[in-house]
Amino acid sequence: MMALVVCAVLAVLYVVGTALRDLFFHPLRRVPCHLPWIAFPLLRHISAVRGNVDLDIKRWHERYGPVVRFSPDEVSFISPEAWNEIYGRHDRRHSLPKSKFSNSNTADIINANDRDHARYRKALAHGFSIKGACEQEPTIHGHIDKLVAQLQSSADSRQPADLVTWYRLTTFDIIGDLAFGEHFGGLDRGRYHPWVAFMTRYTRLIPFFNAMDAYPVIFRTAFAFMSTSFQAITEHMQYSRALVQKRIHSVSSSVQGRPDFVDSILRQRGTKNELSEREIEANASVIIIAGSETPADLLCAVTYWLLRTPEVLRRVREELRDAIATPADITFHAVATKLPLLTACLSEALRLYPSVPGGLQRVTVSPITLLGFTIPPNTQVGLHQFAAYTSPSNFHRPESFLPERWDPKVTNNPASPFYNDNREVFQPFSAGPRNCIGKNLAYGIMRTALARVLWEFDLELCSESENWHVQKTYGLWDKGPLLCQLRRREGQK
Repeated sequence: MMALVVCAVLAVLYVVGTALRDLFFHPLRRVPCHLPWIAFPLLRHISAVRGNVDLDIKRWHERYGPVVRFSPDEVSFISPEAWNEIYGRHDRRHSLPKSKFSNSNTADIINANDRDHARYRKALAHGFSIKGACEQEPTIHGHIDKLVAQLQSSADSRQPADLVTWYRLTTFDIIGDLAFGEHFGGLDRGRYHPWVAFMTRYTRLIPFFNAMDAYPVIFRTAFAFMSTSFQAITEHMQYSRALVQKRIHSVSSSVQGRPDFVDSILRQRGTKNELSEREIEANASVIIIAGSETPADLLCAVTYWLLRTPEVLRRVREELRDAIATPADITFHAVATKLPLLTACLSEALRLYPSVPGGLQRVTVSPITLLGFTIPPNTQVGLHQFAAYTSPSNFHRPESFLPERWDPKVTNNPASPFYNDNREVFQPFSAGPRNCIGKNLAYGIMRTALARVLWEFDLELCSESENWHVQKTYGLWDKGPLLCQLRRREGQK
């Protein structure tokens, strides 16, 4: 009994001593912070597992300023200068390597060290280049045609359509086709492929794995009771492996007339940029999730905000229907050059709803000064996108959907209320040598799909989705249904 009492007292003393050290004697003690999260860092992980951490960090920035310490060894920034200081190219002495999402996987393009990341990026470069995206344009249009056909059926039935589901089915089918030369059949069946359904749920586990790295005893014990999740992860990895193996050992899709991403990877065989089969397997899920969720997120967000702001929607429709005569005229080039307001709406939706709401963290390897604060080694630092993009210190009326803030005539007018917006802080695809390789492809898909939907249909937001933008986050947004009533555009049959 006495031994238990002694152990309990020692445990309490350890917790209290650690809290006092982190609050008053830590090298980061001068950085503004939310004291309970520093004293008891488990609270930060509980917030993340519950889907609240990004909303909480946004609140801490509103309360404490542009630099916030939100755990003993993590600091968040929202100033434009942070992009270059944290993510830009540095000399070797002050390089800031990527922080891993979790210790559970180190072989993919997100978690890889800088050397392997550069190798993966070169192997994938052609597939995600502007030229590569244009080569894939007919395939992308084919899937968007299927989306339109399904939405036409919904319109004719006069039943609400959940655009979250339909946009996701579209982008997953597109990326599956572009990556492996074989789509998932979601648009054909009107429902998720089991592998895709798992991946949309898997993102909820990301904060749990991070917490398991920080508190292995507590969270591994909890995970032991989540047998269904463990089994699902095992089945997911087996399917990923089978999908990649099938593609690697099949006839090259370029021989069939259309190269896919795996072709781009396999062309590196025998070079210094060659990827092992294990690395290809590890990157397969990342390509599918990142390549699908990013455009699906933004398509949902921009549709929602357009339906919430009828005057902006009216102007976008006028621009679109004046510039585009037929669906065949909706091409990558046309939507990029003829529809500036639509593009501004995409930027504004991405500001309010960045695909990665949190910070893409880096790790300091030596003492470094960031925005006036001395940051010690082994500190995770990052620009928190959601907090930065919705901060009044960076944008006028930051919580409002105002696409005119991106109009060059407005941004260059000193009399405009948007003139002093810190647009340099807006880097939704990140910055520096590890920025998102899929930016060109994502914009091509998003512009084209949105233009086609708005050209074909008149839409009305259902009352059930009036507050759709109020969401939790688990690394990515946890999207609820976006219910809309669709009507075929007058004169469309």
